[in-house]
Amino acid sequence: MRRGYKWVDRELSRMDPETGWERMVSLYVGHRVPEFALAMMVYPGTMRMMQPGFGSATLAHTSKLETRPHRRFQDGNDFLMAWMVDGLSSTAGRGAAARLNRIHLAVARRTPHLPGNFDDTDDFVYPLVLLATFGDRLQTSLGLPGTSEPMKTAWHRWAQALFRLLERESGPLSGEAFPEDWDAMTAFAVEFESRPYEPAESGHRVATAMMDFFAERWFPAPLRSFGRDLTRYLAGERVCRLHRIGWISPRRERLVRVFLKSAFRAQRLLPDSRTPLPVRLRRNRRTNAQLKELEPYRTTGTTGGTATWSCGPSGRRSGRPG
Repeated sequence: MRRGYKWVDRELSRMDPETGWERMVSLYVGHRVPEFALAMMVYPGTMRMMQPGFGSATLAHTSKLETRPHRRFQDGNDFLMAWMVDGLSSTAGRGAAARLNRIHLAVARRTPHLPGNFDDTDDFVYPLVLLATFGDRLQTSLGLPGTSEPMKTAWHRWAQALFRLLERESGPLSGEAFPEDWDAMTAFAVEFESRPYEPAESGHRVATAMMDFFAERWFPAPLRSFGRDLTRYLAGERVCRLHRIGWISPRRERLVRVFLKSAFRAQRLLPDSRTPLPVRLRRNRRTNAQLKELEPYRTTGTTGGTATWSCGPSGRRSGRPG
């Protein structure tokens, strides 16, 4: 494959999103998305995902975001790379979906005292819709060009296909309804985010841990306050107030917007990466020994192996007491 300065657009323009959606998503994520952008989506996105108090209660129970955030970030990246870059038809992609299904079922069995975690269809739809539409919604909110029409189709096909591979506690999702196109996905996200949610102490605790980890992982000490502001902005004012992590002043909000606009414009000018994102992630991957040194916490009572971005953590398990 000949690769020039901006070779990804050239390759994408040759593909039919109805049949080549899997390859289109793989090329885009594998060669256009930097690790930092992945983190900007995962952590604020998880804060959005756990707006229902049931979700934050589950994440707080497993404790991994609070006690082992480096390991959770790596675990979550492994799932996303299998689904987005290896592809959903690959052995790795299908294996990752099967593994997540086993993890969800195991957590559900170990938390009978919680009011439910993995049985509400909407709680599976929303994370996938958010993964597919987050970049477009952010860029257009900044007044920048959003996702192209072919990539919108590709992202919708990808999210719908992954949804069909997942299982809730009461059975497979393959026969359940998923938004029928890109516009339906964005409408679903807006509707889900506008529902009335009640604040929870677990939401405050987990959101604070995620915000702090993002700032500490990606910013030097003098800039960590800005890193927290960036996390808040990406999560959104409504989510931040729900989780009681504070909102940013108008001046600081303008600074974050300038930063994001500059980052997106720079990405449009920089050459497409010739090194796939999974390879770049492995270069920065920490060993088990390094993780133990970074995260010297007791793991008794926690559930290991859960993805940072897991679907369906906030549904209601019908018939079980609260």
